[in-house]
Amino acid sequence: MEPIEMKKENAHCNAILLHYGELALKGDNRHLFEARLMRNITTALHEKSACAVRRLPGRIWIDFAESPIPEMAVTCITRVFGVANVAPALRVDPDLEKIRQAVALLVEGDSFASFAIRTRRGEKTFPMNSVEVNCDIGRFVGEMTQARVDLDRPEREIAIEILDRHAFVSTRRFAGPGGLPVGCAGKVACLISGGIDSPVAAWRMMKRGCSVIYLHFFSAPFTSRASVEKVVDLVEQLSIGIKGVNLIVIPFGEIQKEIVTKTPEEVRILLYRRLMVRIAEVIAREEGCEALVTGEVLSQVASQTLSNLAAIESVATMPVLRPLLGMDKQEIVDEAKRIGTFQTACEPHDDCCSFLVPTHPATKMSIEKLDRMESMLDVARLVQKGITEKEVHALRH
Repeated sequence: MEPIEMKKENAHCNAILLHYGELALKGDNRHLFEARLMRNITTALHEKSACAVRRLPGRIWIDFAESPIPEMAVTCITRVFGVANVAPALRVDPDLEKIRQAVALLVEGDSFASFAIRTRRGEKTFPMNSVEVNCDIGRFVGEMTQARVDLDRPEREIAIEILDRHAFVSTRRFAGPGGLPVGCAGKVACLISGGIDSPVAAWRMMKRGCSVIYLHFFSAPFTSRASVEKVVDLVEQLSIGIKGVNLIVIPFGEIQKEIVTKTPEEVRILLYRRLMVRIAEVIAREEGCEALVTGEVLSQVASQTLSNLAAIESVATMPVLRPLLGMDKQEIVDEAKRIGTFQTACEPHDDCCSFLVPTHPATKMSIEKLDRMESMLDVARLVQKGITEKEVHALRH
């Protein structure tokens, strides 16, 4: 996680004011989503700072009392799903003179040619409205800095929020991931390969509020554990600020070997994927999950044509979610770079699905034909083998 560089003026900040987007539309259930978001923020800041997380109308206030904001606190919060944006702020009493003093502290020594004052007044007992505050503080900043007002493209924006007997002054705002707080939309099991796609799929499900456990199949004993170490790194990156994350590793090489010896070459990958789905589903139910998640993209590789996806999924009895299905590769790469998993995903590793890969895989397979091929295997025994040999890694507890 790349830290956000804090400017010198933020040494004066003693609060973080964060806004959310979609949560504001949740009607009578909104307080439940807000409560979950506040718990997740507290978890993200655990052991990094002493603070109180408080609810304000339409916002959440992280109160550091009289202390400056600790290093990495803003960075951590910008990774919390449900957060639309984050503003380090100086909290003062809702008094115009104190607001002027706060503004002076935050802009002192700063250099800018133009500025804008943006005031939101949620505290209706404050004697001035937003426009009047803008004009007063605008004159004050202009006299102090000799900069001009530019409401369209200012070089510096100074935000003032007056609400619930507090005033917050900030000069910078950082984007969060948006979406919904993790844990408010159920639990899913994500099949994670160590490549570029599946971490992005998991990230997208977390953005929609899902808690995620991770399942990784690797071709032990015929390949090294390099892919496991890589997936541990990816899951750690995805799970910053999230508590209770498990990675479950399933040795799959012996199962693949049996598929190779008993079935035609062109259906190997499809049968690999079917066995993965069957094993994953049993583990997912044991873990209280309601769906499986994969990083599959329509027609990206031979096993991901529409007919092949249908043939693979036909053995599932719980939903199989594919959040990347309609994306192209460059879109996925761009998102992986943005969320910070791309570099790790590009490190070389032994891919389970490339082990004993057929030269000419089938691109259009019917469910009936794949059922016949699969009947050559003792499916129940192979599924049980995968479940029995699984390893559980508790990464975030």
